[in-house]
Amino acid sequence: MSTQRVLVTGPYGEAGEAIMNYLLEEEDYEFTFLDRNDHPEYDTHVADISDYEAIRPAFDDQDAVIHLAAQSDAGADFEGIVEPNIVGTYNVLRAMKEADVPKLVFASSQRTMGLYEEEHEPELYEEDYPSEYDPLRLTHETLPKPDGYYGASKVFGEHICQIHARRGGSPEQVYALRISSVRTETYDHPYGDAERGVERGNEDTVEEGEVWDQSQTGSWERGSKEYEQMVKRLKATWTSQRDFAHLLECCLQDETVTYDTFYAVSDNAARWFGTEHAKAVLGYEPQDDASEWDSPPNTIQTPN
Repeated sequence: MSTQRVLVTGPYGEAGEAIMNYLLEEEDYEFTFLDRNDHPEYDTHVADISDYEAIRPAFDDQDAVIHLAAQSDAGADFEGIVEPNIVGTYNVLRAMKEADVPKLVFASSQRTMGLYEEEHEPELYEEDYPSEYDPLRLTHETLPKPDGYYGASKVFGEHICQIHARRGGSPEQVYALRISSVRTETYDHPYGDAERGVERGNEDTVEEGEVWDQSQTGSWERGSKEYEQMVKRLKATWTSQRDFAHLLECCLQDETVTYDTFYAVSDNAARWFGTEHAKAVLGYEPQDDASEWDSPPNTIQTPN
C-alpha cells in the first residue's frame, strides 16, 4: 500500500498525542494537522472547525481524516457544544465530500453510553460486576444512553456520519470510535487520574493543553477513598496510547467497513465496553490490561 495522506483535526489533545508518539514516524502515513491553535513543532493549518471556508483547503489531496477536534468537556452546556461538535462535524463531512476524501475515523466517546455507568456505579468498577447483564458488557449494538449534551453530540455525530457513508457519497468508509480514557504520556497508566489528583492537590496545577473531565477536577491524598475510587474507574476505562494508536492504524488499513462503531479501550479485565467486535472486524489486538498494574509506575516497572 502506498503512503496514506491523513489529515488530523484537533491533534494536540490527549488522544492526538498517541498519534505523535506511535504513528507520526511511520513511513505508511503522511500527516497533516488542522487545529485552531498553531504549534511550535508541527506545521499546522490553523482554523476553527466551525468555520467551513477556513478549514476547507486542508482536505484537498487527503486519503483519510481522523476527526478529533471537539469540545470534549463532558459537562459542557448545549451552547458550548453546538459549534464545535455539531456544526464542526458537519463541516468535516461536507469538506470530505467536496474534496473526495474516502475514509473518516470519527472520534466518538464512551459518553454516548454514559448513563449505563451512572446507573451501575460504583459497583460497576469491580471486576465481574454482577448485574442483569452478568456482567455488564456493552456492545456496538447496545442502545446509546448519553449522559449529557457532550455525549448526545457524539451520538449525533455517529448518525450523521452514517448517513454520509450509507448514501454513497464521501466519505465512503466511516469508523466511529467510542473512545474511553486516553491520557497524556505522563499519566498513561491505570493510576493516572488518581496520581493527577494527588499532584493537583500538591501543586494546584494543570498540564498545558490538558483535557480534564469536570467530574475529575478534585484533589486528594494517595491512599484516600477518592484516590482508590479513581484507580478502580480508570482500571476499567483506560485506553493506553499504544492501544489507541494501534486501533487507529487498524481503521486506516481496513478496506471492508462502510460504517461501523467500535469501542476504543484496552483489554482491561474490569471494562464494561466490548472489544470483541473491533477484534473480529478490524483485527484489533490490544496489548495493555489495567489489571496487571498494582501500583503507580514510579514504584513498579511498566508492564511489557
